This record gives sequence, C-alpha cells and structure tokens, in this order.
Amino acid sequence: MPEKKKKKPTKKSTEVIEQNDKSLRRFLKLYNQYSADHNSVPCTEVVRSVRSLLEDAEGEVLKSLFLRPIPPKKPIDGEQTSISEPIAIPETHVRPIIRTLLACANNSVKDLCVWNICMDLLDCIELNNFLNQPTTGIQILTLNDCLIQPHPLSRLTMGIHIYGTLRVLNLDYNEFGDEGCLFLCSNLLENRGITRLSLTYCDIGPVCGTPLGQLLVQTAITEIYLDGNQLGCQGAHNLIKPLLVECEKALSDKRDKIRMEEDFKAQQAALRAQGLLPEPTEAELAAEKKKKKKKKKKKKVTLEDIPPFGPTVHKIHLFDNEIDCLQSNTFPVVLETINAYARLIEISEDIEELDLDENVIGHVCGGIILEALKNRKESKLKKIMINVSEKIDQFVFADILKLSAKMKKKKKRGKKKKVKHYY
Repeated sequence: MPEKKKKKPTKKSTEVIEQNDKSLRRFLKLYNQYSADHNSVPCTEVVRSVRSLLEDAEGEVLKSLFLRPIPPKKPIDGEQTSISEPIAIPETHVRPIIRTLLACANNSVKDLCVWNICMDLLDCIELNNFLNQPTTGIQILTLNDCLIQPHPLSRLTMGIHIYGTLRVLNLDYNEFGDEGCLFLCSNLLENRGITRLSLTYCDIGPVCGTPLGQLLVQTAITEIYLDGNQLGCQGAHNLIKPLLVECEKALSDKRDKIRMEEDFKAQQAALRAQGLLPEPTEAELAAEKKKKKKKKKKKKVTLEDIPPFGPTVHKIHLFDNEIDCLQSNTFPVVLETINAYARLIEISEDIEELDLDENVIGHVCGGIILEALKNRKESKLKKIMINVSEKIDQFVFADILKLSAKMKKKKKRGKKKKVKHYY
C-alpha cells in the first residue's frame, strides 16, 4: 500500500511567535502575582510548562494545565529537625490559576487537570465563572481527589453553557455522596456538550441511579464511569431503565421498517406476476445490489464538534458497585437487574463496553449474560467489551470471554487512605 503523505508543519510567522511569546510571559507574570496575593505557591508543573514553551521559541500556545501540590522536601542527611516544630509545607491553590486564565481571556487551554488540591466554595464559583466565559476553550476538566463537597459542586456545575466547549467532566475520588450527585444531575440535565462523565469512588448510592439514567437519555453523554460506588442492584437497574425503553423503541421501529420493505417487495412481485409492472433491468438490479453493499461511514465525533444528544450510550462502567447476591434474600433483585443488562446486551446497537467486574452476580446470572451474548451474535451485532466477576462457573466465564472483545483488567482500589490535603 502506498504510504500516506504527511502534512508538512506550517511555519509560524515572526509576528505570531512574538505575540504568543508575549502572551505566555504575561500569563506567567500574572500567575506569580495572583499566587502571591493568595499566599499560594505557584505550581511547579505549570511554571515548567510555560517556561518550556518560551525556551522552545516556536510560537506554541499553552494547551494543557496540570496542578498538583508541591511535595514536601526530604530532610538533608545530617540535618537536625526539631520534633516540636511543625514542618512548613508549601501550599498550592487553584484560585490563582483560574484568575490568571480569566485575566488573560485565555482560549488556548483545552485540558485543565487538578489533583489532590482542596477546592472550597470560592474556588468552585471562580471556576464556574471561567467555564461560562465566551472565550473559554476548556474541553477536558479533571478534578481528582479535591475534597469537593455537595454545595460547592452545585455552584461549580450551575449554569454551565449548554453548547459550551466542555466535553469531558472527571470528578473521580471526590466523596460528595448522594447529595452532591443529585445536584450534579440536576445541573447537567440541560447540558448538550458533555459526552463523558466520570464519577468513580464518589460514595454514590442507589438513590442516584434514576437521575443518572435520565442523563443518559436526555443529554449528549455517551460514556459513564461509576466504578467503586454503592449503586447496588436497584441503582444499577434504574440507571439503564430509560435507556432500555429507548432501545426497545428503536428495535420496534427497525422491525416495522423491515416489515414495510418486505410488504412493498411482495406487492411489486404480485404486480409483475400480473404483468402490470415491468421486470427490473440489469442496470437497476446492479444499482440496487451496489446500494446494499455500500455502507455509510459514520463521521467520528471529535472534541471540537457539537455532539448529538439523545439515548446513544457506548460505555457503562460499574466496576465494584455492590451488585451481588452475597446477602440473604437478594437473589431475586440481582436476577432482575442482570436480566435488564442482558436485554441491553441483546438489542443495543450502540453499546461498546460494559464493566460489571467485582460484582458477585453468581452462576445463574453469569449464564444469563452468556446467553445474551450468544443472542447478540445471532443478531449479527458487533462484539462488545464486557467484564464480569471471575466468581462464576469457570466454563461460563471462559465462554463469555470468547464472545466478547478484550477489555483492560482493572485492579480493585482499596479504601482511601487519609492523606494530607493542601488548603
């Protein structure tokens, strides 16, 4: 096969390079200034990224920001430290970087990531203000382990622009619980931009299954990650109830369309038999055959595009969510939940990944999943990536692996250790 010609990188003009260089220097100056005003230490990752771009002198703009606490310095060998005197740990805050972005009216940063830095109410209000600016270009927002509480979360996600640039929202390891999740679902119900929502290890319970399920059918979300929560059987069932209804409707419409086409062909055949309709020419038959073979290629939606919204879900991850039959009298509930997911496997044309690992569903439910995969294969639907717990019949487990595409195995995360957060 001939090699594809690589696009030659366009050289930036001297004027553009100087302008971008000037913007980066202003950004760094303002960040240091706002950090001093808030008694905060500038994040070394941010400073290093900006200086690296300045040193390269190629006119590149700042596209991503990664904030994390500055690790405490290790004591030098031989240096004596007083046990009574506390070690001063430098603190890095989120607000200075947000104010810097606002002051610069920055639209080049696409990825904003914050790890292990506590965000209070004022931080969330400032960030919400930035996200709602017309100049904002953020596409991926990651706030991991930032101790975000329910009320600050509500203010953070309040009034996010419906057709904004934000496509990925990652709030993993923020234990805001059911209250925070309900606030989040209420605020995102009118959002038409976010396609991926990640809420792993956020202490979410069964009550959140229904509002999260509404997001799957009423917004543009196509991927949802809820690993390490406590949705349980009821919450997991409620999560896909609305989606399953939409899938059943789509299946019914598809069958009606096929039936109408068959009736139309039967009518044409009857008319030809009576001599009221001429036989199709070879050219017409060839054109129809070519039309059947030709498949429309789906355009891959990028982060730049406005995504379609509606009940189109590709990935559902429910790793370790207490969907199990370990307690007494829970088997009927587990059975009902697994039957719902099995039906989704059988009829959904959009589903690509389903992770139910570390949920002890039992041998019977494992067999139901296997039967659903067999029915999916018979319906000639594409393979899906599926993970289930190994604590089922070994032959059933092996057959499930054969009928499903490969998915990366996850390691179970233990309980969160108490770590020092930097305020």
